[in-house]
Amino acid sequence: MNCIFCCVFNQEKYVDMFYLLLESIFIYGNLDENTNILVYTSTPFMRMIKQSHLFNDDKVKFEINDTYNDIDKSCKARLDIFKLPSIINYKKVLYLDTDILVKDNINQLFDVCKEDILYVLEEGDIYSNYDYWGNILFGDEVNNYNDKTAFTSGILLFNNCEKIKYLFNKINEDIIQRPYNFSCYDQPYIIYNAFKYNLYNNKLLKSIVVNNDYNIYSDKVIHHFPGGPGVYDHKIVKMTNFLNSIKESTINNNIYQTKMYINNHLLPIIQNCGELLEGNIFMLHHTTTYTDTFLNKTKNISNLVLNKNIKNVMEIGFNSGFSTLLMLLSNPNINVTCFDLGEHKYTMPCYEKLKETFGERLTIVIGDSTKTLKNISDIYDLIHIDGGHSTEVANSDIINSYRLSKQGTILIMDDYDFRNLHEIWDSYIIKYNLKSLNIHTYNSPHHDIKYVCLNT
Repeated sequence: MNCIFCCVFNQEKYVDMFYLLLESIFIYGNLDENTNILVYTSTPFMRMIKQSHLFNDDKVKFEINDTYNDIDKSCKARLDIFKLPSIINYKKVLYLDTDILVKDNINQLFDVCKEDILYVLEEGDIYSNYDYWGNILFGDEVNNYNDKTAFTSGILLFNNCEKIKYLFNKINEDIIQRPYNFSCYDQPYIIYNAFKYNLYNNKLLKSIVVNNDYNIYSDKVIHHFPGGPGVYDHKIVKMTNFLNSIKESTINNNIYQTKMYINNHLLPIIQNCGELLEGNIFMLHHTTTYTDTFLNKTKNISNLVLNKNIKNVMEIGFNSGFSTLLMLLSNPNINVTCFDLGEHKYTMPCYEKLKETFGERLTIVIGDSTKTLKNISDIYDLIHIDGGHSTEVANSDIINSYRLSKQGTILIMDDYDFRNLHEIWDSYIIKYNLKSLNIHTYNSPHHDIKYVCLNT
């Protein structure tokens, strides 16, 4: 079992950065059954993280310490790794600062880790007058090393082994024996002792990890946005903009692929049925011409299923299957169950075409949702409520959707710009204590997005 190890202490802003890191891992990191995320944090921060819709109980584990209430202790918390009981569960450990985003398969890093050394990213040098890389600690010893390039301690990859445990013990001893008020706290000590005991490689990660690179098309797995401990506002802005730009590119591609499928497969079916098309995420009522009127709503449909933890989706209102198609193309892990009246001539032919393409990933239940949903007991990760607009039907659909939810289930209420639906939905937001998501969403008056928060 492998471990992505993160420390979240001291300031709530670090929780915000952790959410960005977590979202990037779950979208792009290809986290598999062999890897957990171990979060070393305080009880209040653990509760906050557990309340987030991003929290996955199967993948995110906790170690608790309620005594690290200043920046110095917070930064040095990573050195506790071998003191934590759960360390015995892991063979390889990837420590990540919270000012990091993952944009590709995280397993590429674990594959690098073969020797019992620290794998780190080259940064700075040990003869620099800045205190980031330990020049004071080295003193005249700096001349003993031909390669004086140092490294950032924001990424530490290592095997769970006696050599690295010994190294961490020596680092902790050095901090006690030679106390300095370094601006990077423990980083100079980590660098000095890694050099002293020749237990590091700062070259191999350069092909898959990068500092302060804003190229969303880079081939790097990890993008690190360093800026000094305790400095977080500008980091959050940079990380948010970068992650949103990556997602925007992904979403636009998903929308393009969806339109191509619609043009090639679904529009011919609809035209052959001889019935005007009901309005949908791409087209106005009774038209087959693409419009940007609902563009942000369309982007959200893709955006909200990018997270690979979203696996079971329910959609009330299938119509011609355009939004269903977009979700299926946006996340290869999801299965979608749709509920529809089946009143349109094109509904079943469109469903059958999608079924031909996506197989068991797609199911439809035909009938009145106020009746059919009563027979359902499955639990869903995301529910798109796009059914009837009457007060009776909307109430029934919302109540059933909440019943079929769990902690973190995302609820999308469509047609929020309809006055009666707006008022009904707002009343259930209060009744069910629904929360706003911890990720960026596109502003749209045409739907509203909340998640179910049971971990209070």
